[in-house]
Amino acid sequence: MSKPLLIIGNKNYSSWSLRAWLLLKAFKIEFEEQPIELFDSSALPILNEHAPTGKVPVLVCGQDYQKVTVWDTLAIAIYANSFLTDKDIWTGNLKSEVNKGDNRHRVDSAYCQSIVAEMHSGMTGIRNDMPMNIRATAKIQPSSACLADIARIEAIFADCLKNRSSDSYLFGCFTVADAFFAPVVLRLQTYAKASGLTLQPTTQQYCQMMINNPHMDTWIKTALKETRIITEDETGKIISLTGVLAH
Repeated sequence: MSKPLLIIGNKNYSSWSLRAWLLLKAFKIEFEEQPIELFDSSALPILNEHAPTGKVPVLVCGQDYQKVTVWDTLAIAIYANSFLTDKDIWTGNLKSEVNKGDNRHRVDSAYCQSIVAEMHSGMTGIRNDMPMNIRATAKIQPSSACLADIARIEAIFADCLKNRSSDSYLFGCFTVADAFFAPVVLRLQTYAKASGLTLQPTTQQYCQMMINNPHMDTWIKTALKETRIITEDETGKIISLTGVLAH
């Protein structure tokens, strides 16, 4: 059976693509990668063939009558959990070792599902004020909605990471929650310090740990090689650039 195909956008900007890509990588799900150019006519043939919403990411599994197309990042995560991995994406544990009657498993699964859904459906303040732009360090004037979102995100991080080691993911093992909050980590790296925002030590620690994740590192390094500038995703006063455009 052929590998699933994941259609993604520009790595410097596409936060939704990062979520799906990182999830598949972290759970060792082999896939082929099909990048497209966001907001560019060259992407239309691929999107018209595979993406009912015209958006990325899209996961395509199988061919002909066995073909399954999954769009929307949360749907991709749920499909991957059901059919593509032996691990439980909500806890990071092997499904064969999970005792579903165990209270710790139920608590962690429910918490993980809740914060993933919260990130997926809300937090528009930070999305609007801090679009993902990996190559840039930029100064903005964050809105009250953005500041409220950051406060909520820091509260989530603090609650998940209490009593855990300094190199821990949100639930100990890597879960879908870490994939869904990965773009937040990169947004904070781009805007927080330059905009005079002071992050809690736990937030700083977690952000650095996520940036050091080998799959995140691969995504970032590839993003820094991109040359296209998408004005729709550029905001704030650019303080500095990293990558090929810095030269």
